Amino acid sequence: HRLPNRVDGTGFVVYDGAVFYNKERTRNIVKYDLRTRIKSGEAIITNANYHDTSPYRWGGKSDIDLAVDENGLWVIYATEANNGRVVVSQVNPYTLRFEGTWETSFDKRMASNAFMACGVLYAVRSVYQDDDSEARGDLVMYAYNTNRGQDEPVNIPFPNPYQYISSVDYNPRDNQLYVWNNYNVLRYELEFGPPDPTIG
Repeated sequence: HRLPNRVDGTGFVVYDGAVFYNKERTRNIVKYDLRTRIKSGEAIITNANYHDTSPYRWGGKSDIDLAVDENGLWVIYATEANNGRVVVSQVNPYTLRFEGTWETSFDKRMASNAFMACGVLYAVRSVYQDDDSEARGDLVMYAYNTNRGQDEPVNIPFPNPYQYISSVDYNPRDNQLYVWNNYNVLRYELEFGPPDPTIG
């Protein structure tokens, strides 16, 4: 397959027979149908920062990051209005309309990457080989529960054997995280506790 546009970042996903990606140098997300081999949709993420304005710590034009979980398709980004903090929106994969948006208090540039699982945003921090910051340790350092509309305390160690995480994605079909780490693909199996009965 050859995509009709160049892509910014590593935040593209495959969902229900289509590739979703951030079109280069724009705040647009594009849907490319793998069966018909044509672009089947494009939408603007209003006010989203793009093209290395609010990327993850490693840069790489990672401003707009798409994710998939049990609840569907998501887009993780930041806006000037939210001072570069993470915004997460649920996107209808067929119409590309936004079905809900949540603004968080977490600065996107503090994370190496992020992923969605069960409607919860998780931000990962990794320490890079040439990192001169005071930060120590690789961990899942922040969570935002879209079901409750609030931050949740989290401090989960996160393996980083090759010291350069540039992509973290959750696959709801096999409950695994897929991580691109310094030219190595790693998989981590996730275990979830029982569902929260207060959510429904």
